[in-house]
Amino acid sequence: MRLHCQIRRWRWLLVWLFASNLLAAESEPFDCLMEPMVVTEVGSPVQGVIKHLLVDRSDSVTRGQPIIELEAGAETINLAAAKTRANMQSEVSAREADLALARLNLDRMQKLHDQNLVPTQKWDEAHAQKLVASAALVQALESLKLAQIESRRAEQLLAQKTILSPIDGVVVAQLVFPGEFVYDNPLITLAQLDPLRIEVVLPARLFGKFKPGDTALIQPEIEHEEPLHATVQVVDRLLDTRSGTFGVRLTLPNPELSIPGGQKCQLEFLSGVALVSSEQ
Repeated sequence: MRLHCQIRRWRWLLVWLFASNLLAAESEPFDCLMEPMVVTEVGSPVQGVIKHLLVDRSDSVTRGQPIIELEAGAETINLAAAKTRANMQSEVSAREADLALARLNLDRMQKLHDQNLVPTQKWDEAHAQKLVASAALVQALESLKLAQIESRRAEQLLAQKTILSPIDGVVVAQLVFPGEFVYDNPLITLAQLDPLRIEVVLPARLFGKFKPGDTALIQPEIEHEEPLHATVQVVDRLLDTRSGTFGVRLTLPNPELSIPGGQKCQLEFLSGVALVSSEQ
């Protein structure tokens, strides 16, 4: 009985030592870097000349917001012409009137032909005129449909002359000025600061200890009034063979954009290890 109690005490001691070491490893501070979630150099899908810069450095932008306009005089005129053609109903109306007249003429010829009052050739001519008028109406409708498609294409070409922000973020750098010709060069640099991306490199001995959803306490290089808590988003599945490390990416909410990106930080994981009773 005494031996059994000693064995139980030793098992409890081993479990406690294992959990204590693992918790100490998880609470160890690590160097990290706070970066924007996305940094993108915005370009133009078409060539052109810069007309207006609608934002400046450090301005906040939202996804879909116009940030640069290119010269678009020719595209504006082409769109107006395309819309005019797309709204023209005169050709269709004329072909509909021709078809109605051809149908009436065919009906009269049919009655006369049934009474043997007109030769078959006249009836054949009336029938052919009806077919021609019907085909002309179909052609007019197809032309109108094509004009409407061309109108939408002209709208897209004009829309490409206005560069929109692909993200919610801030303007980091202005790379062009009004009057410059745009070819394939970047125009403006944007950064998404909400959320921030926290990158940390961990030693191989901690591989498998963390998973997406775990939390960590972040101490930025620039002091912050409140404690910052980040959430693990990505854990590398492979070790770097040269350094014996692996990377973890966390996300840090920054809705007020009060936390500047690009600064160093210290990180401590808060996830603990649950102790399991040795009697179970």
